Amino acid sequence: MKILNPAVSRALAAGEKIKLNIGGGSTKKEGYFNIDIVELPEVDIVANLNEPLSLLPDNSVERVYTCHVLEHVSNLLGLMEELHRVCTAEAELEIIVPHFSNPLYYSDPTHVRPWGIYTIAYFMDKDDQVGRKVPSYYSKARFRLLSRKIVFARTNLLDRLFVPLLRSVLNRWFSALEVYERRWTWIYPAWELQMRIRPKK
Repeated sequence: MKILNPAVSRALAAGEKIKLNIGGGSTKKEGYFNIDIVELPEVDIVANLNEPLSLLPDNSVERVYTCHVLEHVSNLLGLMEELHRVCTAEAELEIIVPHFSNPLYYSDPTHVRPWGIYTIAYFMDKDDQVGRKVPSYYSKARFRLLSRKIVFARTNLLDRLFVPLLRSVLNRWFSALEVYERRWTWIYPAWELQMRIRPKK
């Protein structure tokens, strides 16, 4: 891990809370520091997400944004534990990943981990889980779910007509999301899964 932008070091040294755009690459997000494995001009911190975020102190991050990145991480358990460590108790993490039914998920040879509506539950206490209870003893990191929704692509006329209705029904009730994943994903695939979570400390 290497901090490239002196502003990151100054903020951490001053005890300021920072915001991270994980896997941001060349895309800047206002107010966020980019963290990526590739040393691009827009990257503020170079880090391999499969390894500890060793230069970030405990409770130094107040917000995390990551879009279509976590499906590339082999050591997801380790990364989630590191995010839990570096984030404050009030921090909010916004996670966007391809849904496992997205046909493009399987085209990318760098994708190593599919995500579904239950994936995040493996990092939640059973009392905080909705629907089917899943084991959460694989990781010590615990989070609370703030929101979760499935998003559909709207690339043709059928999508434009069908998606608003489907989205409004499915994302209103978790039981509808569960039925969709069990029975209908391969008939009408989703595009991505969007979640907001908060560390449980």
